[in-house]
Amino acid sequence: MKVSFFTFILFSIFGYSQNTLKAIVVDNVDNSPLEFVGIFNTENHTVTNEDGRFQFSSSLDTITIYLVGYDKIRTTFQKVSDTVYLNKSVLKLNEVTVTNHKTLWQKIGDSIRSNYPIYPYKERFFLRGVLRYNGEITRIQDIQGKLERRTLLYTKDIVPSTKDFKVELTNMRKVGLAKDENQVYFIFETFYELFMNFTPINATGDAFNLTESTFENERKTKLGFHTKPEFINEEVKGHYIINNTNNAIERIYMTVRYKNNPYNKDGDTRFRTVTIKKEMALSKSSNTNKYYLANAKYEVKVEITDDQNSYTSLYDVSFILTTTDNEGSFEVKKNVSATKDLFKINYSYDQNFWKGQNQLLLTEEMANFIENAQDPNNEFKVKSNIKN
Repeated sequence: MKVSFFTFILFSIFGYSQNTLKAIVVDNVDNSPLEFVGIFNTENHTVTNEDGRFQFSSSLDTITIYLVGYDKIRTTFQKVSDTVYLNKSVLKLNEVTVTNHKTLWQKIGDSIRSNYPIYPYKERFFLRGVLRYNGEITRIQDIQGKLERRTLLYTKDIVPSTKDFKVELTNMRKVGLAKDENQVYFIFETFYELFMNFTPINATGDAFNLTESTFENERKTKLGFHTKPEFINEEVKGHYIINNTNNAIERIYMTVRYKNNPYNKDGDTRFRTVTIKKEMALSKSSNTNKYYLANAKYEVKVEITDDQNSYTSLYDVSFILTTTDNEGSFEVKKNVSATKDLFKINYSYDQNFWKGQNQLLLTEEMANFIENAQDPNNEFKVKSNIKN
């Protein structure tokens, strides 16, 4: 059978056409922008940035827009306007104190292997790191790459190792101040530390008070946890969102606040962690029926001073991770160490890629910082791989 060149081109156009959408997601009551809203379908996903903005591309026409605590929107590209309004959920029942969490947690434990990949797999990832010094952005780093994991969750039979993550960088942009005015260099996390921080945790032991409530017509349970009052130096609180049909954890939110945390010392510099926040969203694949880490956010606030207490500075660092193509069949060729400070990694800048990427949009503040940091008259020493 003969196939004309014209027919082949038509097939290519119709087979790989992409729908693209740019919009902002806001709260329906006060119009405040909503960050970390999931925008997804069965093939693609992204999240909104701090400004509530996103760009989403897919060969499919369907779109789901969802943030825990808000009503889910299922729609199509053609029906989405420039501004998406989310309504807060009204189906939550009254919270009740849990006196025996073991029944629910045992169900979750019994379902782990059917719900999550407890075996090696590959995925593509996008990672953004942002550092703020006393409220002002001083560093931005975006990394795209491929990742081969040993497992998603760690059981008692799997001991973590720095060799559990094999990383291949495919694109990177970074720009930031090398040191602050006190000559302090803020160490970024490593891939290993970050991926381990994005591993779901168990916060249901004897140290916690638990509350339970259901929503979405009892299809999901919110299991809240809060350290008991006797833990005066460390307050941990948050919640799990659990799917009641399969006992899978679909979302985790946790904050840790340290009280009277002692300083660590590095030369003349003293530093201590003030707060830690984590948020993880897991999505179920229609291909494997397994849950994967779709989006995650990790934030840390650190206080820094010197031996004379001549100054006090606050660093806020945040990392956002998104993954796609989970359990992909591609090859991962390791080209970077998983135990190296991320900001010290060197990789070439691809201008065409960064002009077109849409996994996580820059906020207006971030775009202005990158432009100003590239100014040759900048008085501070800047590290960057961006070449215009």
